[in-house]
Amino acid sequence: MSDGTIGTLLIIGSVFFDVLANICLKKSQGFKYKLYGFLAISLVGFAFLCLAYAISIMDLSIAYALFGACGLLLTTIIDKLFFGLRIKPLGIIGLMTMITGIVLIKMI
Repeated sequence: MSDGTIGTLLIIGSVFFDVLANICLKKSQGFKYKLYGFLAISLVGFAFLCLAYAISIMDLSIAYALFGACGLLLTTIIDKLFFGLRIKPLGIIGLMTMITGIVLIKMI
């Protein structure tokens, strides 16, 4: 497996753990439900562990941009689908801009 493939898999793993952490944080309702809160903290740790390994293989700017944008995009989609987030037209434009940015970064 090439370094690029391993780096991409690590970014996917870090985004996965980050999105799960965000869901747990939302379910904790401000740490009212402590199990969800502590699970969120643990999942953030796993996300950054994967990200740390990814930046040892990839450029920091590309790895972090992919991590941040993909994490935000997926968290927004999940928030819309499962928690009733209402996205305004300007927010949709912002999400489309991020998707364009992700595609352009992957072309490097």
